[in-house]
Amino acid sequence: MVKIRLQGTTNEIKKMRRVIERNRCLTVVSTSEVFPNKGTEKYFRQYMDIVFDKEDKVNK
Repeated sequence: MVKIRLQGTTNEIKKMRRVIERNRCLTVVSTSEVFPNKGTEKYFRQYMDIVFDKEDKVNK
């Protein structure tokens, strides 16, 4: 399992989450809620746990 931290505006996080979720070589195991970053109102973070489904295609 790979743990990913997405960081950016809520719109950027949403777009990147969609890219990851649509990747056929990956399965999203869990996704956290979106948390605000300390010291800024513009940037947020979200955590994801993913696994590789078809590792043979990833390595080629």
